[in-house]
Amino acid sequence: MSQYGAQFPKRSVLIALAALPLALAGCTTEKPGNPTPSIPPPSTSGQNSSASPQDTFGDLKACDLLEPIASSLGFNPPAVETYESDNGCGSSKPRYGTVAVYLVPNAGIAELKSDTGEMNQITVAGRKAVELPGSAGKGACLIGISVAEKARATVNLGLSNSGTTEQACTDAKSIAEQIAPKLPRGN
Repeated sequence: MSQYGAQFPKRSVLIALAALPLALAGCTTEKPGNPTPSIPPPSTSGQNSSASPQDTFGDLKACDLLEPIASSLGFNPPAVETYESDNGCGSSKPRYGTVAVYLVPNAGIAELKSDTGEMNQITVAGRKAVELPGSAGKGACLIGISVAEKARATVNLGLSNSGTTEQACTDAKSIAEQIAPKLPRGN
């Protein structure tokens, strides 16, 4: 075999391997043009489909609700949190504890569950609500405020080591009472 014949297959393989990334770069699952939102499938649940769950809160941000309350109570400036939803906000106060507010567009108060099993039906600023004492341990309380059947706002409050669960619920409800009037009215 000549010296060219032995190198020809190697050279072909090298050229093919070198061209492979270029060939693959031309293959994409993306479609050219500008992205446009797709139309969601029609609702089959029989619920009012005039507004999607994401529209329930519109442009309302949890930090916009929490900031004036937190600053008036001596909390640190609130920061965005995403534990319960993408629209959450939390703050802390040295030697007191923490507070967080969440706007949850895809789950109502009926979906809240208590680790302790205790859940009290309450009213906050004329809205249906639930209170979960000890939701995150002693000295903690969660208040869930109904916005719509499948939307809620929550106030989570945890006191430092010296706080009681009862005090946490009293303080969480006080904050919830200030937030509730600013929430949209659901269906």
